[in-house]
Amino acid sequence: MKNTIVYLIGHYGVGKLTVAKALCAATAARLLDNHLVNNVVFTLVRADGKTPLPKAIWTHIGHIREIAFEVIETLAPPEFSYVLTNALQDHDPIDRQWYERTVEMARRRNALFVPVLVDCDEAAHALRIDTPERAANLKHTDVASGLARRHRVKTLTIEHPNLMQLDTTHLQPAEAAQQIIAHAERLAR
Repeated sequence: MKNTIVYLIGHYGVGKLTVAKALCAATAARLLDNHLVNNVVFTLVRADGKTPLPKAIWTHIGHIREIAFEVIETLAPPEFSYVLTNALQDHDPIDRQWYERTVEMARRRNALFVPVLVDCDEAAHALRIDTPERAANLKHTDVASGLARRHRVKTLTIEHPNLMQLDTTHLQPAEAAQQIIAHAERLAR
């Protein structure tokens, strides 16, 4: 993949970061995980997945994300590809804005944009939420609230010609990465 922006979107704990790492390993793409951005601020406050975060925190995180996007648009070599991850909600206008901003970033780079909606079945999801790796990355680890959120909050609805749906329930990360690569290669033809 050259000059491709892959955007992995799905609920907490469905495997976005795991798939993103496998995709980067297979393609030499750069990773911009939402927690790479979030944790700049999360490390400064109590972000344990249970304690409510101050609403103003998202404004600060937005500034950091915007700086990262500007670097990708203006300083990064044009052949570089990127894999982004995020848990975007359908009812949140800020989440819609960040999705649209990502589409705009790809347009400004003249990059192939590949949005991927990532999901898994509920049993697999329950097993993936409370892990030491997620806790170490300051990610949501409460299984009950994570599953309740799955039922209560709809993932961002996307209408894009390059959209891919990816069910990670029974896929190894490398297999999921290969499916995304094959999809991107078909689109690039």
